[in-house]
Amino acid sequence: MATEMRREAMPDSSEALHAIAREMRALVRRRGALSAAAAVLPVPGVDIAVDAATFADMLMRINRAFQLSPEQIEKLHTDERLAVLAALSQVSALFAGRYVTSAAVLTVVKQFGSRWITGKVAKWVPIAGQGAAAALSYWTVVKLGDAHIDECMRVRDRVRALLAAPKTSGRAPGA
Repeated sequence: MATEMRREAMPDSSEALHAIAREMRALVRRRGALSAAAAVLPVPGVDIAVDAATFADMLMRINRAFQLSPEQIEKLHTDERLAVLAALSQVSALFAGRYVTSAAVLTVVKQFGSRWITGKVAKWVPIAGQGAAAALSYWTVVKLGDAHIDECMRVRDRVRALLAAPKTSGRAPGA
């Protein structure tokens, strides 16, 4: 029974991973639309607050969908946990397997900073600036979300490969 529950929780087939990725890409686009809508609001700071909350929540939802949240990793059987941790380091995961905090959101802002800030400043130019700000906000959220989904897919593929690899007994051949 525990194995069945674990099998349901751990995406272990390419089809399951792609289905999760499709679902998460839809989430990313919805969050991008929310960010774009906040970008056109004339209230100073609301768009930045919405973006920060959107980024953090979206990244954690994607982690959970791919069974890569820190809490989920802690609950894994030792072999699976070691495979996930090894895959996270081998793939050089930025957000997968980690708590997504305000500090993590600041890392994102630094990566996408110039376009993001341009959008925030452009919003104060009437009409066209608001459209540009909305487009840039949408683009930033979608770009970040898609990159994170791709990262999670690479981690999951690597975990599958590590778990499928033959185990060595530690003894010399022929002993």
